[in-house]
Amino acid sequence: MSYFEEQLILHASPVISGLKASNMFSIPIKAACTVRDDFCIYCKILSEKGLKMRFLYALADKVHVFVYNVKLIKEIISDSNVKAFLLKCGYPPESSITDMINFLKVRINNNKGFPHEIGFFFGYPKDDVFEFIFNDGKNYKFCGCWKVYTDELKAAEMFNSYRKIRDSYLKMAKEGIPVQRIVSAA
Repeated sequence: MSYFEEQLILHASPVISGLKASNMFSIPIKAACTVRDDFCIYCKILSEKGLKMRFLYALADKVHVFVYNVKLIKEIISDSNVKAFLLKCGYPPESSITDMINFLKVRINNNKGFPHEIGFFFGYPKDDVFEFIFNDGKNYKFCGCWKVYTDELKAAEMFNSYRKIRDSYLKMAKEGIPVQRIVSAA
């Protein structure tokens, strides 16, 4: 298992399995050239599953890879409250998912970090994203993959599902099953 494949499994298993809309992981810029071939191979494999992968941005000594499910993100941003919020943030109306991700990239680069609406793209519950923004990241009930403000039990179940799928994919890879086969079969 290559370094890139390990990062893909560690961070994108819930996306690959269809549990999550997107996720991101970082690769040291020094390693970016060495992972290029794997990146290209997995872009093709993921696209056959309705998923996309792209370099979203570089910050300091890392480049950030964004893996996402086009259909799930489309569903999330079609919610009227989410759509209205994204429009207030300057996202172009009636744009493609690619245009939305491109604008997210601009927002990340302009903010020198993550704009809070990234939670929608990651598939976090919209009420948790809105509460995070309203509470300035404070007063949450529980913290796991995100700060939970609403349904703690449902969030804990999701976190557990993400962990289980990641552990399952890692176990298969460590047993010698090629990562390409794991990802293709998911």
